[in-house]
Amino acid sequence: MSVAKKALKLALLPLASLGTQKECGLYVLIYHRVGANMEQEMDLPTSRFAAQMAHLKEHREVVKLSQGLERLASGVPWQRDAVAVTFDDGYADVAVNAFPILEQLGIPATIFLPTAFMEGEIEAPIRAGAATRGRRPEAMTWADVERMRTSGLIDIGSHSHTHRDFNNLTAKQASEECERSRDIIAQRTGTSPEVFAYPRAVVAHDGVVAGYYRFAVGAQGLKATTSRLFAMRVPRIPVRETDGMYFFKRRLAGMRPLEDNLYARMRGSAQP
Repeated sequence: MSVAKKALKLALLPLASLGTQKECGLYVLIYHRVGANMEQEMDLPTSRFAAQMAHLKEHREVVKLSQGLERLASGVPWQRDAVAVTFDDGYADVAVNAFPILEQLGIPATIFLPTAFMEGEIEAPIRAGAATRGRRPEAMTWADVERMRTSGLIDIGSHSHTHRDFNNLTAKQASEECERSRDIIAQRTGTSPEVFAYPRAVVAHDGVVAGYYRFAVGAQGLKATTSRLFAMRVPRIPVRETDGMYFFKRRLAGMRPLEDNLYARMRGSAQP
């Protein structure tokens, strides 16, 4: 499967390289697991993650997501691109494998937590088949969260409470997801989160979300720019295992996410 996906990326490369975004802005990268030995797209080998972070350190301005979003919201045109690093789902291996690399390089990041997973109320928000590969998907502890926060590098955002797709919820249910997650994070960390990440990047009920958070992020595979900023629909770019370093660099050069769009359509057509 990995070889097939890399072949697809290469086949789409000429088209993906056309029409890159010229306006400077913020590349918001999405990671999930690091060093879990899943051999899945959502899990990067620790060495590759380290290489990507070293590349960012040497060649890019890396900012906290909150700082980058505030700069975009100010309306002032950017003179050069910046990058923000984010992690979804709060897996323990992020604290064990990814954070030491971030700390060593001084790279900030935001971790989006589904609080029911953190509290042990639900299983990991991952497909059943994928969960059987590699290390068992466990949540980082609140002690892990506090240790990373006190470094000054890590911000905490909300990833809802139960990680259900928002397009399958009523407005009331979406409101309960936002409120419950916000309140638990505030209770556990002493700070109320200002940024929300839609579970599985399914953007819905953004009007409800706006009642609880200043910004909300999805996926879309694009760079966030001042001229196209929608505070409740900020785009992010998934980093996949098959990206390697070559496609990782191409992403940061504004390559259009054609294979992401294709994957999304395939997943949609597979639903009953």
